[in-house]
Amino acid sequence: MEALWMIIICSLADLTESSKHMDGTVPCATPQVPEEVKAVEGEALYWPCPNSDCSEEAEHSLIQWFKNSSGTIQPITADERARVHHHGPVLYILPLTLNDSGLYITRWWEKNKTGCDEFKTELVVGEKFHTELKENSETVPITCPAYDNQTKSLTWYKDSHLIPNESKKTLYLHNTQKKDEGMYTCVCTWEHHGRHYNTSGSIHLEIKDPGISSIPKILHPSNNSVKFIDLGSEVVLQCSVFFGINIKQYCFVDWLRNNAELIEETGYTIHNWNERDTFYSSLTISKVSEADLQSEFQCKAYNLNKWVNVIITLKTTGTCPILLSLLESDLLLVVTYLCTFLIVLLVAGTIKWFAVDLALLFRGLCFKLKKTEDGKVYDAYVIYQKDNVDEKTANFINRVLPAVLENSCGFKLYIHCRDDLPGEDCMEQVERVMKLCRRLIVVLTPGISQGQQLPTPHGYDWQVGLYQVLVQQEMSMILIQLGKMKDYSHLPLALQHHLQKTPPLKWSERSPHATSASSRFWKQVRYMMPAVPALLCPNFCSAKIRSYELSETCC
Repeated sequence: MEALWMIIICSLADLTESSKHMDGTVPCATPQVPEEVKAVEGEALYWPCPNSDCSEEAEHSLIQWFKNSSGTIQPITADERARVHHHGPVLYILPLTLNDSGLYITRWWEKNKTGCDEFKTELVVGEKFHTELKENSETVPITCPAYDNQTKSLTWYKDSHLIPNESKKTLYLHNTQKKDEGMYTCVCTWEHHGRHYNTSGSIHLEIKDPGISSIPKILHPSNNSVKFIDLGSEVVLQCSVFFGINIKQYCFVDWLRNNAELIEETGYTIHNWNERDTFYSSLTISKVSEADLQSEFQCKAYNLNKWVNVIITLKTTGTCPILLSLLESDLLLVVTYLCTFLIVLLVAGTIKWFAVDLALLFRGLCFKLKKTEDGKVYDAYVIYQKDNVDEKTANFINRVLPAVLENSCGFKLYIHCRDDLPGEDCMEQVERVMKLCRRLIVVLTPGISQGQQLPTPHGYDWQVGLYQVLVQQEMSMILIQLGKMKDYSHLPLALQHHLQKTPPLKWSERSPHATSASSRFWKQVRYMMPAVPALLCPNFCSAKIRSYELSETCC
């Protein structure tokens, strides 16, 4: 009778234990974080228990799989005829659909142990998946994301093209170049109950430019910097470091307090990240204490080449420290910008003031390279008031103008009366000579009247010259004013309009440099004259001969 009771008790115990295995509400220990699995719709899934010891469990009755569907824990059958089933520690989904996405739970009751361990897997099913891989080394290993310990036939593809003679879990690319970039896909073919299934995984490879490593350089903060804080408040210390171009490996940034590393210290949190070629690290002090005020904090950066560090100290805030902080940060930035602005203004003003001098300097250095073959004989035609010419105007026209522009600068001027050919019709001569000039010099005096617009022998050159400049735009005009003029209402209307846009150059005989070619007035006149004087042009002689032949014919 006692033996019979023992058999019944053992049977009930086994039944109870088995019911626990099937009960998804029984609490279990979770020794590791959930894993994420990405799979392609329409393919098959072979997924062993995430724990290596659990995946090798031979007694299948000690393992049970569940799926968390909308908060409801549902057991997964062990019937291998079902599309979704498990075979001990291995989960099979044949084939995958989008609805198979979700959280899968593996529970393992180890022998001779109380309780169970629980392992979670987050399954994501999609139409297409790939991971990114960025490398700049000569040899790049690409590991198949769909490979496991099951016996499988593996094939590699690049951009949908078969890679021959490659069937290992890891594909090695040697002497990588830009042409090796692309989508690499591994396809695992495996058999289950006489049927063949495929599982694939893709990796997109990007070949980065070769990295250039350098000695670490701490960009911020500066060494022996001071940060002002309130006692008991939270403070964040930040450090940015440059390790080189396209360098991501073997770059380290640590924080120390009084030469001791702050690793998992209560009240101190370190956060590291990088953006492009700059590494950042922040140290957060949750509550600043008196000990922190007496300590030296170090940002230490190091790689395989060297290590560098900066020291930061904390001080309590006050009126003077706040001002000092502003002086050390914002004021320095303001002064830098202000100095840069003043330097730009100074350079711009200097260039504007000496623009004419610079132009004349380069013109003198480069005029030999220029060749003018426009058939012109004269550099400028000079027009002025010819009736009632006063002594001042006559002196400027007949002595000063030729002395500076012709004798000192080498220009060739045509001055009415001085250069007229005897016996030629004045109007025809004006029209002919005007076409042989490159510039029109207009000398303005207070005595000019609107009556000179009439086609008289003394005012016809004004009409022809202004017509050539303002209407046909065949030549440029240089305006020179002698003496003071209240307004320009007595001038021709076309000339008044031009004066509104271009003020005249004013010459004063009282200036000590009135007849010096290096004075500012004459530099401006020379700047407006042709770059190469007519006397230096290769066509001057031939044009001059043609001019005299034409004049003889007219006479």
